[in-house]
Amino acid sequence: MTDSPRADPPFGGTLAYIDSVIPALVPSEQRVARAILESPEDVAMMSAADLAARTGTSNATVIRASQSLGFKGFQHLRLLLLRDIPSRTEQEVVDHEGAPREWLPSMFRAAGEELANALAPLDFDEFDRAVAAMAGARRLLIIGNGGSAPIAQLATLGFLNSSRPSEAPADAIIQQLAARSLGAGDVCVCISGSGSNPVTLSSAEAARAAGATVVGVTGYQRSRLRELSDITLVCGSAISKWSTGLITGNVAHVLLFAALELAISAAGGLPPTDPAVMDGVMTLVGRDPDDAASGEVGDIT
Repeated sequence: MTDSPRADPPFGGTLAYIDSVIPALVPSEQRVARAILESPEDVAMMSAADLAARTGTSNATVIRASQSLGFKGFQHLRLLLLRDIPSRTEQEVVDHEGAPREWLPSMFRAAGEELANALAPLDFDEFDRAVAAMAGARRLLIIGNGGSAPIAQLATLGFLNSSRPSEAPADAIIQQLAARSLGAGDVCVCISGSGSNPVTLSSAEAARAAGATVVGVTGYQRSRLRELSDITLVCGSAISKWSTGLITGNVAHVLLFAALELAISAAGGLPPTDPAVMDGVMTLVGRDPDDAASGEVGDIT
């Protein structure tokens, strides 16, 4: 089945969108998609026959790959590649050779380039649905394992700070028990960059069976997590482009949750930060709450 985006990817985001769909394609379609990612300017000037010859496929495969990626056809894809040419700069190369002071700046610049297009796969209608569901939830359970575990913990702290209490148990068994105890009116947010972490998927299945709304946060358009989710937020798919791409994807998800926290606070007519909660945090970390009011915020991590 072909999933079409609700709208064209934003300016400069076509390649990031394509990258988020690649794992779900069949091998011949993946060859076409990877050729597009490797030489987008060249492909923008090609015919379907040209791209088929370059990838060792057929005209039909090129057209089918374009549609599987979510575009109307190859011509639609070409138009978006042409549209995005002005936004593209030369890819930052991170070779990690020499002293860290020589390659660390380029590493951060490369991360910034990846983050700039991290939202390309996001469906903003789905984001609005997630905000409404999470703002009105009786219980809000957040599940994250492996590399996504720290994101779940940061999200819980953020929601607490914005007066939207949530829970994010770190233990997998407790996650399962918590998911099974949910019901109608509750929301379970499951985070998995790949969309295929089996521990997280088990909690998603349990929450769904219990009647809760499942919100999936992932880096790829098509995955088992998306199948289990009532609402899916896709962003930050750049896992394999460079050596720290996994970190970049996690940072994108941290930013996404920060946006959710702000939107949920606004939906409830609440300030983005609850002063009482911040005072409590400052007390716990040994800082005078008055320092926070003056802008001297302590380390709450």
